[in-house]
Amino acid sequence: MKPTVNIKFFSLFMVTTILCGFIFSFPVKTSWAKENDTPFSVNVKKQGAKGDGVSNDTDSFLQALELVAKHPVGGQVIVPTGTYLIDLAEPLYVNSNVQIIGTGSPTLSFKNLSGKEEFGYEAFWVTGNNITIKGIVIEGNNKLIRGIGVHNGAQNITITNCTIKNFTQPADTQSPHYNAIVSGILIYGKTIGITISNSIITGISAIHQTTPVARGIMIWSEPDQPYAKEVQINGNTISYISPREDADGIYFDKAPSGSILSNSIIEGNSFHHVGKRAIKIRAAGVSIKNNHITNSYNGNNPYTFYPIDNFIPQDMFSAISVYASHVSVTGNTIDGVGSYYSAIEADMGTLTDIVIDNNKISNGVNSNISDTNGIRLGDIRNFVISNNIIKNMRSGIFSPISSIQHGSISRNTISNVEFGILFLAPTLSYTESKVKVQNNTISAHQDKIISIPNLD
Repeated sequence: MKPTVNIKFFSLFMVTTILCGFIFSFPVKTSWAKENDTPFSVNVKKQGAKGDGVSNDTDSFLQALELVAKHPVGGQVIVPTGTYLIDLAEPLYVNSNVQIIGTGSPTLSFKNLSGKEEFGYEAFWVTGNNITIKGIVIEGNNKLIRGIGVHNGAQNITITNCTIKNFTQPADTQSPHYNAIVSGILIYGKTIGITISNSIITGISAIHQTTPVARGIMIWSEPDQPYAKEVQINGNTISYISPREDADGIYFDKAPSGSILSNSIIEGNSFHHVGKRAIKIRAAGVSIKNNHITNSYNGNNPYTFYPIDNFIPQDMFSAISVYASHVSVTGNTIDGVGSYYSAIEADMGTLTDIVIDNNKISNGVNSNISDTNGIRLGDIRNFVISNNIIKNMRSGIFSPISSIQHGSISRNTISNVEFGILFLAPTLSYTESKVKVQNNTISAHQDKIISIPNLD
């Protein structure tokens, strides 16, 4: 006997089941979900900040930062448009899971408001994990040595759409900061995942002969600590870093012996009015790509302190200096009105695995190009110099030739130079060496390729 089925009931049951499944397949936001979708936030003005450029807003900022830091999952400190005066005696401490969000480019202006300190250390002290500083103008008023310090052990830190300006050394010889290195941002050791993007760093200057060292962004080799890893510096504009003696836009300090690769990227940044060089790399594992470096000086970048050692007549020492292995320099534009001693140089000890590819390199048309080089190499093993366009130099590519070197110089276009490729003090002919020189297009006033024992 076949089982009987009520067709109408069965059809109604199936339709109801399908509709219920369809309805409940959509996410339903409960009141709990809505609350958790909106981050906890504290507006500094609700904590009493005025932002009028007259009132002391320090306490309001300290309270807001503390409230957000103590929240179980952190949150946001909202900074509306305005000019907020902050006392420079102590930095603003930013702890884990705190986001500082500026709306309308508010300015935090650091001054001596309490009378405790005439000169300060840094504006922001960043420590912990998952921290963002976004959309803030940090005005140092030349009363601090540093804009932002990303301190030991910090991870997943983002600094974006900010302006960091006007930091220097104190005039008081008794100040503990008198001989300090000046920097817009300094990244300490044992840090991972630091991103600096779409920001302006300007007006960073050292003023003392004893330590004439200024850095737009510095990755510091903190003693006895692992070197910083996975640093990304993207889309920033870095300018007015001085003096000429030792001022770099971005500086990766020398990593400790045995350090693993930094795996860091410097990409899409613009540089102008940087006294010595735009980028200096002393840590292995950095990629430098698609940056625009402009030499803004033509006879008007004098040394500040005399006497000096190793005087060079060119307007800048270099655009990019590579003093570590496993570094690539690709797709950069290096130009301007002035001259570079070496636009790109990799000439420090014995390096390995260096790639310099697809860069556009030029001195200024009316600059002094005597003793200038487009690319200057040292004793490098496993290098590739290819597809670069080099012009307005004394020598397009300058290199020794020895049995140590191993690599290739190929498919470069070199023009308006005295020497296309100059091999200095060779211990053997380049045709007999492990350096392959091939398929280059060279237009030189003297020699396309030449080997000479010395420059005299």
